[in-house]
Amino acid sequence: TGEVAASQDYPNQRPALDFNFAQEKVLDPRLMFARDGDAAYYDEFGVVKFAGRNEPRFDHDPVTRESKGLLMEETRTNYFPYGTTPGDLWSSSKSGTFDEYTTETTAPDGTFTATKWTFTNNDPYLYHQMTLNANTSYTVSMWVKAGTNMAGDYVQIRIGGAPYSPNGDDITIPADGTWKRLSYTKTVGGSAENSANIGFEPQVKPSGNPASGDVIYIWGAQLEVGGYASSFIPTYGRTQTRGADLLVIDGDDSTALSDVYNDQEGTLVVEYHNVTTDGSYVATIDDGSGDNRFGISNSNSSQGISVSGGSSQGQLDNGTPIVGATNKMAHAYKLNDRGLSLNGNNATQDNGFALPTGIRFIWIMLISGKR
Repeated sequence: TGEVAASQDYPNQRPALDFNFAQEKVLDPRLMFARDGDAAYYDEFGVVKFAGRNEPRFDHDPVTRESKGLLMEETRTNYFPYGTTPGDLWSSSKSGTFDEYTTETTAPDGTFTATKWTFTNNDPYLYHQMTLNANTSYTVSMWVKAGTNMAGDYVQIRIGGAPYSPNGDDITIPADGTWKRLSYTKTVGGSAENSANIGFEPQVKPSGNPASGDVIYIWGAQLEVGGYASSFIPTYGRTQTRGADLLVIDGDDSTALSDVYNDQEGTLVVEYHNVTTDGSYVATIDDGSGDNRFGISNSNSSQGISVSGGSSQGQLDNGTPIVGATNKMAHAYKLNDRGLSLNGNNATQDNGFALPTGIRFIWIMLISGKR
């Protein structure tokens, strides 16, 4: 008949190690997880929740409710001292009346901790004052919900002097009465900005000022160093830092590593959702010192990284990861034969490759998005 038996068509090998965080929403017992401090995420109902110290976060899209997998982030600090309840407690300039802990609506975390901001003139604003360091990127974010006459309008975000946030979708207040987290990123130039005002000015779309008596609800304001908004860090009178997420298989503490890692040949495959391409590692196998390492990087220029005996084995470039989407990469290795493929591209190859030795850890390290 010309048909070939199915057993000859398809390989029957399965991965020695296979984690699907988006589907399973639990950690394999071989994995060790750590983080210093509480951290926020969206649950399956789109509600902001807080995980305690050393508790992993399984994040979801707040609109579609899609499971996004395990949320892994770098350490960040919220420099707004009263970020949870923005309003009268802010010591810098402000205009309007602020009813903290309003009972007219629940906050994005389901509690009555939102602030009702009622405008008392046509130029409302809320600012925190601090020094912005030169050559540094800052991101400001806050959840906003329309009250009286503000559906479909916007909140301009200012980080020191101009430029300010443009009048785009990122800062538009939803017209359907739901909460939305607005954000804006700005990089300060070669000179520091002293006593800079950082905060919010509600505006009428496409341009103009709101009227006295108009209302918006606000919650969860955050000012952080970085090129994107990370998960919310609650503050109640002082700045607060969230520790980095750490996930590892430790070969010193179990046989898990020897059961899954072949030091002669293998393939590392990752599928992850990012929010930027910052060059951070997505996953690596490592000896603990960095002298022997093999892994995958979330980079525009070099996704395949390897070090053997302290000597770089070169970096393989197979394209550019897609920002704000799911990327899939495979990095295969054996002596003098290495290949890397990003999102189905033809593999970039390396025929002069020395294997790393003394591997003790498998790290899942993406610090800019979700897995």
